[in-house]
Amino acid sequence: MRRVILATLALTMVVGLASTAQATGWGFGGFGGVSIPIAQDDAAKGVVFGGQLRLSLGGMFGLEPNFTYFRNGDWTTNGAPGETFAGSKFTSLGVNVILGGAGPVKGFRFFPFVGGRYYNEKNDLRDFSKAKLGWDGGLGFEIGAGTIGIEARACGELMPLDCGGSR
Repeated sequence: MRRVILATLALTMVVGLASTAQATGWGFGGFGGVSIPIAQDDAAKGVVFGGQLRLSLGGMFGLEPNFTYFRNGDWTTNGAPGETFAGSKFTSLGVNVILGGAGPVKGFRFFPFVGGRYYNEKNDLRDFSKAKLGWDGGLGFEIGAGTIGIEARACGELMPLDCGGSR
């Protein structure tokens, strides 16, 4: 069963990449969604939004400089039972590398991406305002009609902390 799933994923990736291998161009857009903290079991869901610029490097690769704002939901701690605190606010500047090109798309395309970001965290109770280098990556799907495209993506982000943990 595992081999079938891996083979299906590999075939989907090859077909998706082949369909956009020659796409060239540039574009820009905005995005929004839900932030779901997985490693932080003390924080609730929040919001995420931002903007991005896409630049094709020709062939199989594209660059995506981006700005993101996201906020975790309210959180609790064992040190203060029954109290709820406002969630942290984050901003980040980063660049993603998109496999499969970044130009205009006609039809459907699948693209993996990976990148690096500088994160700033602001919280009323803690000061994490120093920029931290972190990483992100994920998978996206885009439906395009030439110059306009609508996409959905799942992105995982990792922001290391000084104390050895991460967000």
